[in-house]
Amino acid sequence: MSHQTPIPPGDHPDQTVFSVPAALFQAYPDRAVILRTADPAAARTLLGPAVPSRVLFLQVTDLTADLGPLLHWGEGLAIDLLMAAPATELPLLYRCTGLLDRHPVRVTIALLPGVARAVKLAVSLGFAVRLAGHQASPAVVAELREALAGYLHNPTVAQPVEPFHGLLLAFLHDTPVDLWSLLERDQAEVLILDDQGQAAPDQGPACVTAWREGLVAAAAECRDCPWLAPCGAYFKWPRPDADCTGVKSLFAELHAAAAELRAGLAAFAASRG
Repeated sequence: MSHQTPIPPGDHPDQTVFSVPAALFQAYPDRAVILRTADPAAARTLLGPAVPSRVLFLQVTDLTADLGPLLHWGEGLAIDLLMAAPATELPLLYRCTGLLDRHPVRVTIALLPGVARAVKLAVSLGFAVRLAGHQASPAVVAELREALAGYLHNPTVAQPVEPFHGLLLAFLHDTPVDLWSLLERDQAEVLILDDQGQAAPDQGPACVTAWREGLVAAAAECRDCPWLAPCGAYFKWPRPDADCTGVKSLFAELHAAAAELRAGLAAFAASRG
């Protein structure tokens, strides 16, 4: 694998964003990219004093890294902080708050034990949140329900928590939404490359449309699911036999919250004549 040639940019549509290790930045000179690094200082040295416009954001993969090089550089550059172990990395968020003075910052939190507390702390500190993963354990689904309750009912929450935010807006306005796109896991839109420039094997199916259609044809649970359109069989990856009972309840809660919000907005509009 280490001797394979990096994927040529021309093998994918021009609109596909490549998520690449910072070391591969120069291999894709004509691509919009997301740069991943465990060393912000090295990324700053690589990119120079002015961040190229084709760098959409910088993902920091190590929360213990020295973030000092980002505090006075690249103003406006979006930063994504990867929290791979929320149960143990939770306290590290406090040291990241200085980034908010110069950057829009999101915390990508893995669907693992500790996720509810991590989401609560992240939004309280002013970070946007993205939940990363596909098939959570029943205990983690219970934590997601707790996180959803906080997102919906805590009046101090001012930052989006995805996918809750995107789903709520889609249900509210009755517009299409797709979890694969919402969570940046559709390879036609964001292609994650590993250190050798090859498609990372754990990012999801090569074609989400084919994956969804295959599940609909083979699995009654997807075929009969009221949330198939927004989910797109997202939670059936990578094990098609995974039980979706828990995540279905999350969709139902969001749908009910959107209906309640829509009714409240209609009543307010009526009261204003």
